[in-house]
Amino acid sequence: MNIDRFGIVNDKVISDPELTIQAKGIYSILCTFANKQRKCFPSIATIADIANVSQRTVDRKIKELKDKKYVERDGKYLKLL
Repeated sequence: MNIDRFGIVNDKVISDPELTIQAKGIYSILCTFANKQRKCFPSIATIADIANVSQRTVDRKIKELKDKKYVERDGKYLKLL
């Protein structure tokens, strides 16, 4: 089954010159999984498959996003800020 997904990406993330292009891509993928409260919980493996990168890369890029305060852990969810 093919599901059309879309997400709203924060311009601050996309235009941040200190954020790597891979982190911006991971953030964009997370946005496609976010609900109305901007929470999402795709697996690291799912994100890695979509981005065509390793799970280790996804972990590093999510940490980069957390360090820049663009995402935070909210229980089992990631909250997009």
